[in-house]
Amino acid sequence: MKVKLKVESKWLDLERKSMSKMKRNYEDWERETLQKAKDAADLRDLRRVFYELGDRWEFDQATGAWLAGSEPLDTIGIILRMPGFKPNKERYVVYAFMAYSKGLTQKFDHLGDKERIIVERDAKTGQILCWSTTGHGSMDLFPTDLTHFKTLENALDSSYLVAQPGDHALRIELPSSSGLLNAFIRRLWEIAGGTKSFHTKSIDVLTADNIENSLDFKFHRYASAVVELDKMWRHLTGSPVEWAKEKVLDKIPDHIEARDRVSLRKIEGLLYILWFKPPFDQMVQIELLYEELQTEPTPTQTQRTLVPLLGELAYSLTDIVEKAKYLKWKSVIDRKSFSQSDVFKGLDLSTIEREAFAAALEDILKEHTLAYIGYPERATMKNKVMRVLLGSIILPVRILTSFLETVRRPIWNLLQKIEKDTSPSEDEEG
Repeated sequence: MKVKLKVESKWLDLERKSMSKMKRNYEDWERETLQKAKDAADLRDLRRVFYELGDRWEFDQATGAWLAGSEPLDTIGIILRMPGFKPNKERYVVYAFMAYSKGLTQKFDHLGDKERIIVERDAKTGQILCWSTTGHGSMDLFPTDLTHFKTLENALDSSYLVAQPGDHALRIELPSSSGLLNAFIRRLWEIAGGTKSFHTKSIDVLTADNIENSLDFKFHRYASAVVELDKMWRHLTGSPVEWAKEKVLDKIPDHIEARDRVSLRKIEGLLYILWFKPPFDQMVQIELLYEELQTEPTPTQTQRTLVPLLGELAYSLTDIVEKAKYLKWKSVIDRKSFSQSDVFKGLDLSTIEREAFAAALEDILKEHTLAYIGYPERATMKNKVMRVLLGSIILPVRILTSFLETVRRPIWNLLQKIEKDTSPSEDEEG
């Protein structure tokens, strides 16, 4: 699908200069790397070249090509689907990956700016709410109501995504006809933007259906496994009063209760990893706990309940991690076949952009936590405080800055005019 993207025009000129320098450095890095490989006398020397490149050299190559070979602020989008915390709710995370070099000219260790908005739909009531990214990855405190658009696709088709490179911000801008409140909020952001001009372009976005059905990338299944384990842990732990009541009514033996408490404590530790560590860093801990509970000779009822949940979690995580690796591998080894995948049908994406998409999926799993991706309610206390602070001050600060700039400009022009009028002319000096 197509989505309209607005970017402040000043970033185009800045990025064009930065990317020009990055392109030269990338070409130098590529040439030196190839020369080292050619100079290898045997496999041992070749292996040394790979070691020197580091673990992320494939990612460096993909992102370097993306940043050095694309147009300034080229953007691709993807939509990830995941469950809400209530049975009738579902979430969609709209990611925008922008070819923004951030001024880095010696390394290619990032895929530009990657920011998102979070949309939640209530299947029962039809309500659709959207949280934009205000700045530095923090989400809005209060959502924007998209219910009158009926679907996420209609909302994105009728609105703009407004990106602010380097500020880690991406917000949805609704049309002025979408209601008084939305029009008022839009006007506030226009005031905050001052006299800035924007560059508008249409970008291609791969929908959740594209990714799940054409690529078999089941992120929803993995997120569901985490949410279900979290729900079960909360149900089994309950409150101290419930524990005491259960012990009296069910007459749970002390040794069984002790084993359950240990198991649930380990699940609590695992949940911390699941919410606050990137998916690529989770598998070892999941497998260890799954193996421990599965091989328990005399499992308790609680342990028997947890085993299938851990099994589903391990399987779904392995599936998306391996699929992300495979897609990136295929984008390099079998470029033609990858470029002709069904997921890209009808999309106007260059070969570099298609390869960047493959790198983007893996980058999300390596860099972003599940709490960051789509569940700000599960953020750490530090990030929750940052969300409150940024959500409270960013718009007022930008409005104030815009006001000061608006006042400063005519005063500065007036002072220059006065200085010019009062300065002696050349004839008078003569």
